[in-house]
Amino acid sequence: MARWAAVVIRALGLLLLFLLELAVLVVGARWGWARDAGPAVRLLAAVAVPVVLAALWGVFGSPKARVVLPAAGKHAFQAAWFVAGGAMLASLGRPLLGVALVVVWAATVTLLRLGGRPA
Repeated sequence: MARWAAVVIRALGLLLLFLLELAVLVVGARWGWARDAGPAVRLLAAVAVPVVLAALWGVFGSPKARVVLPAAGKHAFQAAWFVAGGAMLASLGRPLLGVALVVVWAATVTLLRLGGRPA
């Protein structure tokens, strides 16, 4: 494969991962809104859940994370992140979308790592 093709494929994989990360934040907001509570509590949950998730990602999951985890710890955090997103989708009555989220994430990460992308 030409070098430029490998670069493009890697860039598309990283873009897909970024979009999946954002999808978990959106799912978190939807999950918060779906709580069985009054409108004020639902609104608070719809805002607070993605804010907490984003803070956790910033501290542990991002490439420029404040807490540098060993590779295994970072993999575990990212796996927990996407499994939590899948679980929230399942609890919203969309279990197949939840499974798809986790499977697409796992396949993308696996392909990127096989292609030489570090943790």
